[in-house]
Order: sequence, then structure tokens, then C-alpha cells
Amino acid sequence: MRMFNSRKGVSEVIANVLIVLLVIIGIAVIWSVVRPTIDKSLEQLQADCFTVSVEPVSCSIVSGFATVKVKRNPGAGVFSSIEILFSDGTDSGTVTSGITTLNELSTASTMPPELPLPAGVDGEVTANTVLKVNGQLCQVNSQPITCT
Repeated sequence: MRMFNSRKGVSEVIANVLIVLLVIIGIAVIWSVVRPTIDKSLEQLQADCFTVSVEPVSCSIVSGFATVKVKRNPGAGVFSSIEILFSDGTDSGTVTSGITTLNELSTASTMPPELPLPAGVDGEVTANTVLKVNGQLCQVNSQPITCT
């Protein structure tokens, strides 16, 4: 008879169920606030930014004009343009290479073959590639080359 009159165990079970429900509701509220931010960020990311990679192979400068050869590394995807970042240690600037398509593991020279160096860039110059997908800056190659 005493076993049926003791309600202590039942109140502990109810308390635990209520705590679990409160935790689930809290997680749902936090997720509803965080999810729109994550979705908005994912819309802005370009998947091709992570799969396409190009790097400069050679660079030559004659009378203030540069010819740069670039190589595409393995990785599927498309890009809208490759820009060449020229720097002399003090000044720097980018010039659009004219290369809009490049197959995997192939190389191409800048088009037109000679690109004018940005204003103020002269002397010993390094070249680096800047990859853009749909106008969005994706990556700058970490290994510049010295132009001769």
C-alpha cells in the first residue's frame, strides 16, 4: 500500500522530462537564429573557389611589358578571370590576364602576350596569380615568381 502512495519517484521523472524538453526548445531557438546567417554565407560562397587553382610558371619583362605563363593545377570547376598581381616590394597592382578558360594541368600565356605593368611598379618585379570566380576574389597563389 505504501508503494502506491509514494509519489517522490514520479516527480523526479517529470522534472527530468521537463529539463530535456527545455534543452530541446533552447536548441531549436538557437538554431532558428543561427540558420539564416549560415544560409546567407553559403549562398555567397563559390564552390569553384575551393577546387580551381592556378599558379604562375614563368614571367618575362621587356620595356615595361610583361608576359606571364600560368598553369592550372588539378581540380574541377570554372573561373571567370585570372588577374596577375605585380609587385616590386613597394608598389603593386593587378592586370587582367585575358585568360578566361584553361583546362586542368595545362598552361597558357597571358593574352595579349604583353601586359603593361601597373603604374609605379618597376625594377625587380614579382608576379602572382589572383583567381576570380563570377567576379568574386577567390585566391591569391602563395608562391610568386620573379620576373626577369
